[in-house]
Amino acid sequence: MHIEPDQVSRLPAHLGVSPMSSLTSARYVDVLTLPNVPRTFLSALVARSAYALVILPLFFAVQETSGSVASAGIAVAAFGATASFLAPVRAALIDRHGRYVVLLVLALAFGGFIIALAAGALMSWPGAFMVVLASLAGSVAPPVGPSMRVAWAELTPQPALLRKALSFDSVVEELLWLVGPAAAGFALAVFAPGFVLLVPAVLVISGTVMFVSSPAIRREPPVSTVFPVNAESNPHSSSESSPKARTKKRPTLLRNPHFLGLLLPAIVAGLISGNLTIAVPAAFPGTSGAAAAGIVLGLFAGGSAVGGLIFGAMPIAGRPRFQVILIALILSGLSTLVGVISGLTGNGFWVATAIVVTGLFFSPVMIVAYFGANDFGGDTRKTESTTWVNTGHNIGAAIGSAIAGIVIQTSGVPQSFFVAGAIAVFLLVAAYVLASRPETKKP
Repeated sequence: MHIEPDQVSRLPAHLGVSPMSSLTSARYVDVLTLPNVPRTFLSALVARSAYALVILPLFFAVQETSGSVASAGIAVAAFGATASFLAPVRAALIDRHGRYVVLLVLALAFGGFIIALAAGALMSWPGAFMVVLASLAGSVAPPVGPSMRVAWAELTPQPALLRKALSFDSVVEELLWLVGPAAAGFALAVFAPGFVLLVPAVLVISGTVMFVSSPAIRREPPVSTVFPVNAESNPHSSSESSPKARTKKRPTLLRNPHFLGLLLPAIVAGLISGNLTIAVPAAFPGTSGAAAAGIVLGLFAGGSAVGGLIFGAMPIAGRPRFQVILIALILSGLSTLVGVISGLTGNGFWVATAIVVTGLFFSPVMIVAYFGANDFGGDTRKTESTTWVNTGHNIGAAIGSAIAGIVIQTSGVPQSFFVAGAIAVFLLVAAYVLASRPETKKP
């Protein structure tokens, strides 16, 4: 996610590896046997699993208290929106105060708000208040995933290993989303949403405590990898490392048209997943259908995991900013096909099959976007650029969830896929225009 495939020949010589041979010979097992990797990665997975478990019970909790799919969609969107828009603030806090303290405080606050949502669901608090609590929970969501990507950069000694690590990280995260929604769905078939919400609260707190206690995280990254803003992911820094250079105000990456061209497909991927997050449970109303909804969402994540594994094992040439547009276009087209099949046949088997095939292209979009982001902002801003990709996906997911809730309430489930597809095409056309802009020559 952080090394562009078309830049392999320009990998830093000081790393002491043959770029092309390393890229093709690195294996996933080589990553997993690196020092400190098992403990750090497994503890991060415990914390990250909370996010895969929280969405379904949150949706059904708000739907039950408000009686409205639209309100439930807005609650999920509010959760994602505050998590996205405040990501740079949380990143800045990590830079200024260190990973240990900030991640621990955020995890405790996040767990507290999820527990409050659980109480609200059990005591039937007003839907509007539940939406507020959801937005507050999102605002303090600990960035364990981006922090793990920072750790990968510190734990992997070679670019080829970093690429494998990030690909593996993406695939395992998708596996969490394969198991998480299904597990949440089955739990909701037995327990009330309020009780199910307690599980992610416990996981995020316990997992984060273990994560920040691991040696790789207790040891703060070198000065050259810490930035004044948006530090949530992965740097290998060699310049601008003095305090004066780090505090100097720099132009935002959002002014770079090529970076925007890379960012928009990540937003599209979020839009598609956000729509699915609302459309699937809405198609199975009530907690009696929650298990089926969880399984279907898990199928999407399973397809994504398979797609990520296949893509991560393939040495594909080409510029990431064009690769990601093509993959996102395929993802959007297949998502629209889900709506067509749902509207024309309503056959659960074919709808589920289409969702699995759609999922094959989700993880590759994010993998290429993260790789491409590594090339922007110089050696000292890879963290910032990667954070924007993560934030872009979450913004897209929030938009997709909100629009899906409104469209489904007024027009039905299939129409939400059509609206998401239309927005995706518009964004991808804009991405292609931006990505095709001539290179700006440096003086």
